[in-house]
Amino acid sequence: MKAIAKALAGIVLALCAPFSSPVTASPAPLELSVDRTFGKVAGWSIGYSEHLGGCLAAASFADETTIWFGLNGTRKTSYLALTNPKWKSIEVGGEYDIRLTTRGRGKWRGTFTGFQHDDARGVFQAGLKEGFVADLSNAGAVAVEFEGRQIATLSLVGSTDAFEAVIGCQHDAPTIKAKVETPSDAARPHELEPGVISTGTGFFVSERGHVLTNHHVVEKCSSYVVRRPGYAPMDARFVASDAMNDLAVLSTDTPQKTLPPLSVRARIGESIYVFGFPQSSVLASTGNFTIGNVTATAGMRDDTRMIQISAPIHMGNSGGPVLDQFGNVVGVIRSKATALSSNDIPQNVNFAIKTTIALNFLEANGIEPPINVRTSDPMDGATLAEKAKEFTVQVACH
Repeated sequence: MKAIAKALAGIVLALCAPFSSPVTASPAPLELSVDRTFGKVAGWSIGYSEHLGGCLAAASFADETTIWFGLNGTRKTSYLALTNPKWKSIEVGGEYDIRLTTRGRGKWRGTFTGFQHDDARGVFQAGLKEGFVADLSNAGAVAVEFEGRQIATLSLVGSTDAFEAVIGCQHDAPTIKAKVETPSDAARPHELEPGVISTGTGFFVSERGHVLTNHHVVEKCSSYVVRRPGYAPMDARFVASDAMNDLAVLSTDTPQKTLPPLSVRARIGESIYVFGFPQSSVLASTGNFTIGNVTATAGMRDDTRMIQISAPIHMGNSGGPVLDQFGNVVGVIRSKATALSSNDIPQNVNFAIKTTIALNFLEANGIEPPINVRTSDPMDGATLAEKAKEFTVQVACH
């Protein structure tokens, strides 16, 4: 992503002068609006545009440039756009001849049109075949030429995952369109869908698409859906549960590449991180990230199946991963403490199931999660949050 930002910084200087003299003038119908967002995938923001009738991805950089690509409602065509508030010389409706050369994917030449987006101006090309954007996202890098000279070479790191997320979002576009909030509804809490009994959190534990969560999240249900922001919902099937240890596992038909290792060691005092979907009817539907410490290596009344953590959790976090600074799972969120006495309501006294219990449960059901624990290259909170989004899901129980 830094390579993209560096290259785009050059675009601001290189394109402003050429754009001052457009080829011709014509109407610019593009209206980039995002009516619903689904979080980020590999650094790209994923959203849905009611005006364009489809899903889109965008990446913004330090120089205020934003790259956009998306699909229209039919999924037969796509569009590509660049915007920046510094590009004052671009004329709305003006046409600009630009050539793109991709590594191993050939060359493409097209006429981009100037347009206005909020306080920024930019250029776009619409009516592209879906395959063009797919090839572009797979290219790894693209050289941009204007008036016969190369003005930028852009790295497209993360765009393949972003394109897959847009495709997944587009599959669910009819449902999304029905749920887009009107201005009068914007301040209202999101209500659970009809038939949903409860929601919780889970995370992928096998390449075959198994999801680990809590028994109490799924115990009263007959059907299950798992959701990852930016992707289409996935139907899930019940595999097994352990009521005593409050664990359950579901299966999906979606193979997974990114899985967190399960570590059997949680050390008192170490920093831990929690990602999940608490209070999804009120808080952000794209997930919530909190930070704390391991405050004890046993639970209430010395329950050795649990660890005690200080990271804040709420209803809906149940079943989510507790991560250490290397991205290993060291626990599965279980509960928060209730009042310890009539006058004592604890703050940030929460409990998670030890991964040793989870590993035994998974092994007993023929599931082998990753155990190649990472012990080097600690990550900061922002990086861990992005990692957690890749394997953590919301579990909706019907």
